[in-house]
Amino acid sequence: MPLNFSSYLDLVRFLAAIVVFLGHASGVHWTAGLLWQLGDYGDTCVVIFFVLSGFVIAYVTDVKEHTWEAYLNSRAARLWSVVLPALALTFVIDWFGVRVAPALYLGQPWFAGDHLLLRYIASLLMLQDVWHLELVPGINAPFWSLSYEAIYYLLFGVIFFAKRPVKWLLVALLLALSGPVIAALFPLWGLGFVAYRFCKKKTLPQAWCWLLAISGLMLLVASPHVRYLAPAHYRIMDEEIVGRYIDALAFLMHLLGMYGLANTVPELPGRLRKLIATVAATTFPLYLLHRPLIQFFSYAGLEDPSSWQRRTLVIAGTLLLVFIATPLIERFRLLLKAALNGLLEEARLRRQHAAMSGRSGH
Repeated sequence: MPLNFSSYLDLVRFLAAIVVFLGHASGVHWTAGLLWQLGDYGDTCVVIFFVLSGFVIAYVTDVKEHTWEAYLNSRAARLWSVVLPALALTFVIDWFGVRVAPALYLGQPWFAGDHLLLRYIASLLMLQDVWHLELVPGINAPFWSLSYEAIYYLLFGVIFFAKRPVKWLLVALLLALSGPVIAALFPLWGLGFVAYRFCKKKTLPQAWCWLLAISGLMLLVASPHVRYLAPAHYRIMDEEIVGRYIDALAFLMHLLGMYGLANTVPELPGRLRKLIATVAATTFPLYLLHRPLIQFFSYAGLEDPSSWQRRTLVIAGTLLLVFIATPLIERFRLLLKAALNGLLEEARLRRQHAAMSGRSGH
């Protein structure tokens, strides 16, 4: 992958996470509506995550992860290294918050406080939104998209690594488990895979690249207005479908255009690429940690959400803690990966031993 384009992807995913964070932080109870306009782009940014995820997975399975063991290990370690600390943080902040600031919790639509054990188990297994169950843990509503991401990882792994005829049986079972919404949006994730394969084989003329990059970006900027149009209102189980497809196609256009344009500019300095990569590493932790941290700084700080001290605390405090936590989460990911790799290797040796014992028995 061209270095400039890799840095661009890093920048896009970080900016998408920032938009989701600031959109949630703009609530009246948190910062009194600061940057409330970004709230309309939260779902669009999640669609961007889906397409980016398909693109990146297509790349890593093409270049790095050539076996199902390597693929499963990397995906599981990446997800659980953030999911586990996010669940722990959410539980602690909610436990104290309900007691010291009940007005920000009890009876509020943003707090899912019933059936907590079920919610946390479902979220740990990333099943919280299959069949639109809406079992997000406590205050941490962004967990909803993890069910989609985990199911899409599994679907791709089965399609890419499993053998026929069991492959399509497993795909059907996964789609049945996920429910109609997750199944209906899987092609959005697949667009990222298609984009990678297209970019690998062909670079469009520069004029076309400019056209696609600009028009795709304009469509994304106009997303809140496009989604209000009648044809974009189609829903399944009260979840938007057509509007998300429009966003995904717009981002696909932008992605293809930017891939071609990235090759026409001088290579970014190494220090700048490293800085972008360091900032982008906070994307997933920011996405899953920001909501409980917003809640914490709202009840631990000044009471007036319109004060700049409170706004600074909520926004800067959250970003600072996420940046501090990210290297720790990365170490945890590596430990998880090593542990999972050990388990997979042990299972492989047991299969080999069983196969050899079976042959010697004959």
